[in-house]
Amino acid sequence: MEFVPSDNDRQLLAAYAGQFSDGTPRGWEFKELPEGWEITLPNNAKLLTSELVKPAIWAEVPAKDANTTTLWRNSLAYLPRILQIQSGTLEVLLAEKIVNSFLDWIESVAADDIGKLKSGSQDHQSALRLRTLLWILSFLFRQDREEEFNRFLTLYVRLLSVENRLLDELSLFQPNNHGIMLGIAHLHAETLLSGLVSEGANAHEWVKRLYSTLGEIIDEDGIASENTPIYQVFYVMLLEDIVSFVKWAGKFSGQARMFELLLRAAQIGVRKQLLPNGAVPPLGDSPGGIQYRFKPMLGSLWSPNNGLAVISRDEEYLSFVAGFRSVIHKQLDDLSIAWWRGGDFIFRDAGLLSYDQNDPIAVAMRGPKGHSLPTYTQLDSWTTKNSISYGRNTSRLRGNLLSREQSENELSFLAELSFDGTPIIRRRVRRIGTEVLKIRDTFTSVRFGNPIVRFLLDPSIQVTGQTNNTIVLERPGFRCVAKFESTKPEFAPRLQVGESNIALEHHKLAKTKELLITIPGSPESADVISTFERTNS
Repeated sequence: MEFVPSDNDRQLLAAYAGQFSDGTPRGWEFKELPEGWEITLPNNAKLLTSELVKPAIWAEVPAKDANTTTLWRNSLAYLPRILQIQSGTLEVLLAEKIVNSFLDWIESVAADDIGKLKSGSQDHQSALRLRTLLWILSFLFRQDREEEFNRFLTLYVRLLSVENRLLDELSLFQPNNHGIMLGIAHLHAETLLSGLVSEGANAHEWVKRLYSTLGEIIDEDGIASENTPIYQVFYVMLLEDIVSFVKWAGKFSGQARMFELLLRAAQIGVRKQLLPNGAVPPLGDSPGGIQYRFKPMLGSLWSPNNGLAVISRDEEYLSFVAGFRSVIHKQLDDLSIAWWRGGDFIFRDAGLLSYDQNDPIAVAMRGPKGHSLPTYTQLDSWTTKNSISYGRNTSRLRGNLLSREQSENELSFLAELSFDGTPIIRRRVRRIGTEVLKIRDTFTSVRFGNPIVRFLLDPSIQVTGQTNNTIVLERPGFRCVAKFESTKPEFAPRLQVGESNIALEHHKLAKTKELLITIPGSPESADVISTFERTNS
């Protein structure tokens, strides 16, 4: 295939490899074997290049963490990493064989029924495949390896034809982080190697599509629509990458400024969601964790549009989740609260362990059992599959932040949970002074069994001094008395301390305790009042 770029395009292509991150997480490992390479993926699953050269491998469902393993396997993102370790003729030939193997498989499936390729990560896979082939082409072009470059250019054209079909026929460019990654990949492709196939938008059209879609994702509060603070950070990174690429390419006069304004709003959105120590809270599909780029913006965040309220002070953080704009990365966490004080959580969300549907602990963490919230016995074992429809962007269980009130000594939030549009629980959270947190849960349905209120404790918290429905929660430097009551004495709540789990990081579990408050045999609506009062001794 003849490739006749302008001098400017030649310079861009030669400089491209290594210039921009592909956004994949750390954790890749590579071990050279006599017959190829063993690849350890970021989720710790393993691949063998000796198997990847066989087209049949791509249709296999991995035994471990199937969805995530398929994503990384089919992304091909390990190939540039191998070539950065060794880039001789044999390694380039191996990469060529793997790409050819993948193309033989995906072209066959697409010719038969392209709908079979639809999955929750196909957009992410597609983005990374394009970025992978562009990296390899740049790498070879830079080193004047003309014969190998031409062979990979032929593979790239085959890949781009399939990726354009996936993009259009499966409607992969959607307002979520995967869609934006895919748009960025096509922007890179059309900027560096335009016109190689007749289908598809050009680079300038992709700039417009990305800006329009990002403006839909990031709202007037600067909050992204994916229910997870760590993805807010990720959108900042994506916007930074777009600004950097647009400026670097030098082909999009004045367009960087548009994205810079969105970037500034998204950065403020990040800061408003951070813990006072700068860490990312484990809300939504993330275990949270330390970050050092952004300084927290203390104060309050009230965003009913995104279903999130936050109080953030020097030594305290309280979050309240109820609602969503998008079900992407939405857990069954409506009416959940997380309370952080003096350097660590008292009660919290479990975070995300993994997306492995065969791991019952990981699945439960994304449901009511992974959150500090009110629910009913029949809904307590629900998972996201029971409630959420990703195609329709709906959930049978849906929260709504109703109001907030503030006085000199008190700040309160009120929210509601509905089932198929009918309200079933109300939760009022009151922060009184600096020492008292009071939560009132009003259960208004008798359809779903007995009421349950759960508080998922942080592993740092010790439970002591239980007397009936009163208990002491403490750790060094913190102590509070928790008391649980019902507004109807004839239906007294029962307090139990149970075992549970949280995610310290992806694929890393920690044991913890939970407080479970139930009202056995309640035949009618009931209220549970939970009071946490900090004490000095």
